[in-house]
Amino acid sequence: MLGVCKSCGAVNRMDANTALQKKPVCGKCQKEIELHDLTQEVTSEAFNKVLRNSKIPIVVDFWASWCGPCKVYGPTFQEVSKEYPNKVQFLKVNTEQEQQLSASFGIRGIPATIIFVNGKKKDSISGALNHDQLKQWINAKTNE
Repeated sequence: MLGVCKSCGAVNRMDANTALQKKPVCGKCQKEIELHDLTQEVTSEAFNKVLRNSKIPIVVDFWASWCGPCKVYGPTFQEVSKEYPNKVQFLKVNTEQEQQLSASFGIRGIPATIIFVNGKKKDSISGALNHDQLKQWINAKTNE
């Protein structure tokens, strides 16, 4: 999986199983790469870097801090990320801070989840999913 350093912007390849055991560190500046389980919150720039460089599917949660369903869905999204180490990349985009990115994908309601395969949007779903629904959706879209 990939992690983008918030300090220097470097894209780092990481082993997800190792990242679950100890905090990953940027290979360029040696700063900690902030992850929540195997989920990373990204800016537009970091999102685009991961999208261009990822060799695995990417699942993105578009959310906002004021959104009640987003607050419920966030922990579920993070928990599911641990079930796909090195198989699926999990990113979060704050729609308040990244309005242009959100608009570019037509996000009108949140939470919204989009899956990208080979750098292209494959599918999207709106609303807070439970653990099993999210896994079923990911499995269906990555095994097609």
